[in-house]
Amino acid sequence: MNLKRKIEEIVGGPYRFALFYNFANGLRFELSEDGSPLDQVLTALRKATVICDDVFGKEEKILVHLQAFAPASQFGLRNMIRELHVAGIVIPEARDVWIKAEDQTHAEDGDESRYWVNCAFEVPRAKLQNLLWCAVTTDFGPSLRPNPHCRVYLINTNQGIVAHPYDDRGMDVISRSTSVLVGLYEKHNDLLLDYDREAMSQTFIRS
Repeated sequence: MNLKRKIEEIVGGPYRFALFYNFANGLRFELSEDGSPLDQVLTALRKATVICDDVFGKEEKILVHLQAFAPASQFGLRNMIRELHVAGIVIPEARDVWIKAEDQTHAEDGDESRYWVNCAFEVPRAKLQNLLWCAVTTDFGPSLRPNPHCRVYLINTNQGIVAHPYDDRGMDVISRSTSVLVGLYEKHNDLLLDYDREAMSQTFIRS
């Protein structure tokens, strides 16, 4: 199975960061609140878990897409893999790995090209909270571990839904089908990011 192709079929094209702003029919949830770094992470983990339990509740497996800047040396990549192992995430042999250059549309003259390392694989749904921890800790330093410092995209292949907890602050959930997200919009309305609430209401409030 070509997992990279499967992901692009679900979203209708190549990935872009900030899924809510780059794909139609999306939801943006607010996760963390005030408090210490640990408090922020635990609050974000709790909220993301509640939402993702509904996204993946009936699934046996989750398709995971990890994305990280290509490190200057192999040591950086080994460190990321080690942190994933500490988090209970072992990358299986059945995986897709590919390299993609960063979009240089807005790069200044003289900027060197940077590359993303991408890895896609399936894990049991029981690993959901482990993956969410990796996602919501990504902007924190070494005081909060494990922390592989990579983007984590979680895909429900049967429903065509992608959840991206971009850090402790929030999570985007997108689908090419508005109908599969209506239930999430209604059930978790109190967790929606107020800044983008009006845009979401135009898509999801039933007339």
